[in-house]
Amino acid sequence: MEYIGKVYRPPSEWRSLIVQATVGCSNNTCTFCSMYKDDYFYVKDEEKLFKELEEESKNFNGYRRAFIGDGDGLCLSKERIIRLNKKIKELFPYIERIGIYSTAKDVNKKSLEELKEIKESGIEIVYMGVETGSDLLLKKIKRTENRESFLKAAKKLHAANIKQSLTLITGLGENKNILEYAKDTGDLISEMNPEYLSFLALTLEPGSELYEKYMQGKFYLQNPKESLEEIYYFLSFYKGKGPTIFRSNHASNYLSLKGQIPEDVEKLKKQIENAIMNNNYRPEYLRGL
Repeated sequence: MEYIGKVYRPPSEWRSLIVQATVGCSNNTCTFCSMYKDDYFYVKDEEKLFKELEEESKNFNGYRRAFIGDGDGLCLSKERIIRLNKKIKELFPYIERIGIYSTAKDVNKKSLEELKEIKESGIEIVYMGVETGSDLLLKKIKRTENRESFLKAAKKLHAANIKQSLTLITGLGENKNILEYAKDTGDLISEMNPEYLSFLALTLEPGSELYEKYMQGKFYLQNPKESLEEIYYFLSFYKGKGPTIFRSNHASNYLSLKGQIPEDVEKLKKQIENAIMNNNYRPEYLRGL
């Protein structure tokens, strides 16, 4: 496969066939993100992409999973996604699941019937960055979405029987109003009720707007205790039905948490309490993307 620029995928897709159907991110305005700042967004030529897949299948066709990137593969038309899924399954006969990055905006642009057809063609899971449930913070970080759009997208994905894997980020609100933001996020995720949920701790890299503000002393980066407290408060406000597989095992986090919510909420909170009490955090040199 020919990959343009840096290619990102969810941690759980580390053994998957990575199909770069688009380059960059069609949104690319988020102040915390530097992932696609060096790339201008475009859709790869379909014929060329199919030839790349054919060549890859000659090297190895035993993949069990495939993942469609870059930043928001679901921005492709229904027809384009279905043709791509068909080609993937044709060339890689052992594929059991196809995942894709998306924004709420891309989900909401498609009708329920279109999403059902996309599901039928092989898309089993959509990965979506929610980041926070606070409309105030979403606007501040220049997301083009809000609570209402996330809820609408979640309902459509549930109706289409497509699983959701959502990510949240601690630290976007600095050390201000953490309780308020955690409540907003807990309330939103409770209503969205995803199958999978993971936390990341904010990591600033050159190229992002927040990194520049941080270097100028205009943005406060949470310490380990504050980051874990934000997760703790989120769990306290979470009232979802579940079951939701919960993780904070991304390398950016100060503590690796694994469980299923709501049943493991108290156990997870206890682990956070113990880490804070014993000052037991992942060392900075082990944190990274």
